[in-house]
Amino acid sequence: MRRRRKGHGKGRDTTVARFAQGRANEAVVLAESSLVGERRVSFLRLAVLGLLAFTQGILAELTGESYRPVMDWERRLAIGAYALFALTAFIVLRFQKPHANKARWFPLPTTVVDTGFFSYMAWHTWDRVSHFDAGMLAASLGMVLAFSVARYSWLHVLLSTTLSSAAYALLAWITSHGSPARVSFVVFCYVALGALIALTNAEVGGMFLNLRRRDSLSRFLPKQVVERVMQLGDVSLEPVQREVTILFSDIRDFTALSETLQPRQVLELLDEYFGHMSHIVMARDGIVNKFLGDGMLACWGVPDHRDDHAELAMRAALDMRARLEELNAHREQQGQPRLRIGIGLHTGVVAAGMLGGAEQHEYTVIGDAVNLASRVEGLTKELGVDILVSESTWRQGGGRFAGERLTETHVKGRREAVVVYTLEGRLPAEEAQPLVPVIPAVAGT
Repeated sequence: MRRRRKGHGKGRDTTVARFAQGRANEAVVLAESSLVGERRVSFLRLAVLGLLAFTQGILAELTGESYRPVMDWERRLAIGAYALFALTAFIVLRFQKPHANKARWFPLPTTVVDTGFFSYMAWHTWDRVSHFDAGMLAASLGMVLAFSVARYSWLHVLLSTTLSSAAYALLAWITSHGSPARVSFVVFCYVALGALIALTNAEVGGMFLNLRRRDSLSRFLPKQVVERVMQLGDVSLEPVQREVTILFSDIRDFTALSETLQPRQVLELLDEYFGHMSHIVMARDGIVNKFLGDGMLACWGVPDHRDDHAELAMRAALDMRARLEELNAHREQQGQPRLRIGIGLHTGVVAAGMLGGAEQHEYTVIGDAVNLASRVEGLTKELGVDILVSESTWRQGGGRFAGERLTETHVKGRREAVVVYTLEGRLPAEEAQPLVPVIPAVAGT
């Protein structure tokens, strides 16, 4: 019992490691997006400095502006320090690599500096010439708040909203400009803008992560499993034991055929063939578990349980036969040899779940039923048919199909004889028999 618990714990540790790796990857994706956003903010910060110099210097001189800020040493020092900060941030961000921790803390000091600079400029002007430009301050702080569109977390948006609102309210109170009604309206606008930015960032970020996660999962998981993970979370990948129907197929005499083709031609042939057959499996609500050279393993009944998994698998086998005829007709027109395939079906209990470590893994099915399905497929060549169905599969789905009991034979690795049936086609609706209740597959059938 101790050994079983120990092994089970290791399996759970492996699963936890995979999920932890997935969350770490999501954090890196967010950090990459945040870094791109901060780079844009750094460029915009330099552009704002240039605009400030142009509007309050050159443009004010050309238009004969009556009010011009006092350019004493304190104001020059503040502008110079902020320009140095903006240039340094621009350069540092150009060479910085994405990092989750840096994405969290980097916006904090920059937000404080941005808010502090524009607040100081407004206070300095009021202190020197008793002029308070509420519109200029509101626009400047609103721009700082808008910078948070590119930020990593809603906490950054909260910080920008709080600092902008507090700075405007404090300066309005110090300078005695603006009634409480006007100040509260500006602050409310900041809060509303901050809330909108935070909600939009969260929604867009969630959509972006879901798309990235769906794309990543689709690289090694069947479509049905991906949808299950997206809906139920990582817990849906935990191992389950369930009765399923397994389909094995391969291309007859493929080794001899591949010897007459270039490697690229072999790859193109398999790509076209598997593309068609995979589409059939998924159209019949099955999952393609893996490709094995010129062979394919598919199954029905996982990750979601279905009572009609045997019938669906038999329908898929017939569809594959029909599609192969279409492919062969096209190949003959191109002067290429016909393809022949063998398909074996078996229903039995398997374990389904994730297999592998944190770096590389796949969703698979394991059990004696998988091995027997492979043996049944191997009998197709020996018995001269293209589709064979084991007795357990026929018992569950054969009432709706035409076929006959072909033989009872022994296969490698099993002491019990295996009964197999041919699969000729679907019966007309008036001749189809109701499905029998689902019962556990009997060993050797």
